Amino acid sequence: MTPEIILDVPSSAAGRRLSDWLLERGIPFRADCGGRGTCGKCKVTVLEGEFLRSASAEPYLPDERGEILSCRALCTDRPARIRAKLVSGQGLTAHAVQDAPGERANFSLEERYGVALDIGTTTLAAALVDRQTGETLKTCSSLNPQQRFGADVINRILACRNGHLGDLTGLIRKETAALLSTLSAEIHDKQIHTLTVAGNPTMLHLFCGVSPEGMGAYPFTPAFTDTQRLTGSETGIPVQEIIALPSASAFIGSDILGGVLSCGLAERHEPSVLVDLGTNGEIVFSCGGRLLAASTAAGPALEGANISCGMGGVAGAVNSVTLSQEGAFLCTTIGDAPPAGLCGSGLVDLIAALLNRGDLDETGYLDDDVTLGTLAFPAFHVRADGSHTNEPLSAITLTQKDVREFQLAKSAIRAGLTTLTEQAGEKLKQLGTVYLAGGLGFYINTESAVRVGMLPECLAGRVRPVGNTSLAGATLCLCHAARLAELETLASRCQTIDLNQVPTFSDCFVEHMLFPE
Repeated sequence: MTPEIILDVPSSAAGRRLSDWLLERGIPFRADCGGRGTCGKCKVTVLEGEFLRSASAEPYLPDERGEILSCRALCTDRPARIRAKLVSGQGLTAHAVQDAPGERANFSLEERYGVALDIGTTTLAAALVDRQTGETLKTCSSLNPQQRFGADVINRILACRNGHLGDLTGLIRKETAALLSTLSAEIHDKQIHTLTVAGNPTMLHLFCGVSPEGMGAYPFTPAFTDTQRLTGSETGIPVQEIIALPSASAFIGSDILGGVLSCGLAERHEPSVLVDLGTNGEIVFSCGGRLLAASTAAGPALEGANISCGMGGVAGAVNSVTLSQEGAFLCTTIGDAPPAGLCGSGLVDLIAALLNRGDLDETGYLDDDVTLGTLAFPAFHVRADGSHTNEPLSAITLTQKDVREFQLAKSAIRAGLTTLTEQAGEKLKQLGTVYLAGGLGFYINTESAVRVGMLPECLAGRVRPVGNTSLAGATLCLCHAARLAELETLASRCQTIDLNQVPTFSDCFVEHMLFPE
């Protein structure tokens, strides 16, 4: 069950937006739309009292379930009581983190332990590493608390423009400190000396306390792309030194370069690509020493945002959906927990299953909302031991709007992959290996991805899920100074292609909005 909390809103909060009041008290909640009142994820239940509408100052009457949007509600000078759902990051995984291979420096006992951190737009993943041996001792992860300012980087850049840079930086540093506290228990009285940080350019700017506003509009200029070095004392993070890893451009960050590094992509002689299936959908093409990269605006749908029952990869998220011979939907969940919503891999599977059942046509038209567990759409929660449970799946509903959001995301990935490959002078069928990075890339069913048209059929046998390569790259740089230097070289070599400036990209995007017949 989703954790909840009951809060008393005092009369001293009068005139404040309820979402701002929650934020000031550190209450974790979702606001995928950045507080515009469109995503519906910041709802709270009004138990006592009343609120006003922020746009008109008229009474804000709760809906039939007693709920209001906290981002649209103004507190009054009369006390109120609400019930809010909490966002929890427990259940997330760091996705196939491997020990760092190769020669290592001789670290002193004081410097021996370090942490590699991947800051994603949606999730954070961290690994405690013995730098002497390269062994990953423990991993942990959480949801990015900046989500309350919006699910994507654009909303967070806008939040900085509205004066919230300090809030965003404070949130990510506080969460980082919490992750390090969890990891430090593994080494008892020993200290974590070094933290390496990978992420997309906007996340790195926010972590470093530098405004990313220059990347919010043309010509998309980052304040920095080179390696940034900070200290624990200036950030409030309990380490000696912090190394924020370099980016290639405003669109290609150290998360993607870390994938190139950890997969050995730059050394491959056959045409190969790395695809990170996240909010931004970054793609890197490599062949014969050439590195071409692009970012395609997939949006946050693949990470559970802007989907009515979408959620991150936490306990209870439906992460796979298959069809039984009788046409029932068989669903598994992260952590074997009761079904609470859909994460990205479950969404891809569900769309594929609906196409196979004939409930969706090639245009993406949906006759009516699909609610799993009904007579029309029978569904069962399948536990890890293979047994079926009778736990209700009524929370899992897919709407026509959800399908359209998904079509935009999968078309952006497919069009970006096709266009970048063509810009490199190759064809998709000539590609050797396609590395799928990120949490979704690790868990996605390749057959489902092909069925929905996210990946072309000609690549079905050449797809290799590689997990969190951003974290793997940060781990390599934590253990080897030479790998950090190599990453800096990759950043200078990587050429970024602006897909919006390629005439064929728009046509390709429109074409792949359709589902394969």
